[in-house]
Amino acid sequence: MMKWNAVTAIVAFMLLLPVNAFAGPPLEIVHRALVGTWQNIGDTRFTREFAADGTIVDRYADDPRSAAKGSWILFNGNAPPAEAKSYPMTPDATYLEIRQNGDLLLFGLSGLTTQSLQMIYLERGNQLSFTRLK
Repeated sequence: MMKWNAVTAIVAFMLLLPVNAFAGPPLEIVHRALVGTWQNIGDTRFTREFAADGTIVDRYADDPRSAAKGSWILFNGNAPPAEAKSYPMTPDATYLEIRQNGDLLLFGLSGLTTQSLQMIYLERGNQLSFTRLK
């Protein structure tokens, strides 16, 4: 357990530094740190579950039929997927792509620790903040 906390602390530190300080953490480390269930701080009924196999499920607690399943990948700003190339990207920043129900959602990761996750929705520029449930 100590190793996990140290890795996550390094990820959090590197994500919060100015983008041009140095290259961000390897994507596989960020991937491992994201796996789990996260609760939205602004709307505590909403949870987002990242699975290690690249699947994702968004849920609203008061509506069991609301589960939206999809997939997720991480990428660096210097190597965005084709659909993301129209967005301005910072080369060393880490980004998240979510595909659900035919929709493409793109986020910039702005913070990640063992217990908190912050991401910016690129379409609107709003920040989403989460706390880890498991």
